[in-house]
Amino acid sequence: MNNVSFLGKIMIQGSIEIKTGLRIGGMTTGVKIGGVDQPVITDPNNKPYIPGSSLKGKLRSLLEKKEQVKIANGQHSCTSIDEYKNCPICRIWGIMGDKIKDNDAFTLTRVIIRDTYLDESSITEEMRRNMDLEWTEVKMETAIDRFTGTAKGGSLRQIERIPAGAIFKPMEILFNIFEENDKDLLMKIFEAMELLEHDYLGGMGSRGYGQIKFKDIDIFWNSKRSYTQGAINQNKISNGFTTPVEILKNFETIKENIKNES
Repeated sequence: MNNVSFLGKIMIQGSIEIKTGLRIGGMTTGVKIGGVDQPVITDPNNKPYIPGSSLKGKLRSLLEKKEQVKIANGQHSCTSIDEYKNCPICRIWGIMGDKIKDNDAFTLTRVIIRDTYLDESSITEEMRRNMDLEWTEVKMETAIDRFTGTAKGGSLRQIERIPAGAIFKPMEILFNIFEENDKDLLMKIFEAMELLEHDYLGGMGSRGYGQIKFKDIDIFWNSKRSYTQGAINQNKISNGFTTPVEILKNFETIKENIKNES
């Protein structure tokens, strides 16, 4: 493993469309007049965003289930270098530093997922007329008593969420190519994205929150030479396929465009 070299980076760009209200929780610093019980996470300008950690964690979790890897303490992690070599989860997302005991082992994280910010223009005037706050809506939720079928006393709460129709962009996912077979490993990212479209992001998914759609995807191949020549994101290899489903169906064609250049 110690002879692994850097061949280049894949840049995946696109948009995330909110199909049903999205709630990724922020910190509650205290109760204030007119405030909501459970706010969403916001940037320093008080606008909601999708943290890269939230997207990365959900994609990993869904792929772990698909690959049926062993889960301990809420997450899979290989414990030997031989396991790591054959594990798409750990090769993509990396492992905890103390998990592999082989001092000569060289393990790498291949994926980087950026925070994705709200496209303000996606919030239309019609949407604003039905919103409670500047960028979000507030939904009343309550717990139901399973025996009486009525609301439990004291369970009513205000949930802040990002409304359906909002778009976040640019989404950016970077995928490092260290070895030739990493090109096949890239397909797992799009498998995880497709799984997420049929699951949910954020909280309260069983109540219908958090359905999203990946749109307008572009894939760029930045070889090692691209970084020495200042030619970043000039080699688009997605061939006009803009959704996870289309990309997976045509992945072999796309993969042929990932050419090594010294």
